[in-house]
Amino acid sequence: MARSKSLWVLVGWFLAAGAGLLIMKWTGVWDELDLDGITEWLRELGPIGGLLYIIVYTLRPLVLFPATPLTLYGGYVFGAFWGTIYDIIGAGAGALLSFYITRRWGRNSFQRILKSKKLQSFDQKAEEKGFMVVLYMRLMPFFPFDGISYGAGLSKIRFWDYTWGTLIGIIPGAVVYNVFGASLQEIGSVKFYAAVGMYALFALIPLLFKKKQPGEKAKDAA
Repeated sequence: MARSKSLWVLVGWFLAAGAGLLIMKWTGVWDELDLDGITEWLRELGPIGGLLYIIVYTLRPLVLFPATPLTLYGGYVFGAFWGTIYDIIGAGAGALLSFYITRRWGRNSFQRILKSKKLQSFDQKAEEKGFMVVLYMRLMPFFPFDGISYGAGLSKIRFWDYTWGTLIGIIPGAVVYNVFGASLQEIGSVKFYAAVGMYALFALIPLLFKKKQPGEKAKDAA
């Protein structure tokens, strides 16, 4: 009963966080933020600014704030190199926090209501090949970042499979998004268009993967 109550508390928290973000948007709070001022302040702080960014990124999943805008902002503020470093640390820590929350307070309740055979089959596969499952989802840009983190905590994926799959899988995306974010300081430059091209190639990964699959299946059938 206590575990079931914990699951509903988690659901209630996420609904409240989502509602809070919508209220801030509708009331114009986002428009009142002095983004340029915050940017200059973080740059002036140097490594301390980077630490604050990491802390915010770690706690970000708790309020369901989208990961991509914050990642791009890190590249814009700190540059491609340090933005990538801070992003990997913050995103990795946030992913582990999200995993821990649902594994600690939601997994048992979720397992009891898991009745779909497809979901049960996926859960079993996730337990057996957790590292590859997590790595694949982290590398594919169309999978929601926090959805993977919270979902993995509800599944049977082992902690270390999840951890290594996440830390390795987020590196390519972190590099691409931070290079693109840094290029926003020089819109219209060669650097900017090169970053746009890199971003476009990264976004095409799922399409390339889908085109490759039929050929692999035909090869296996032969």
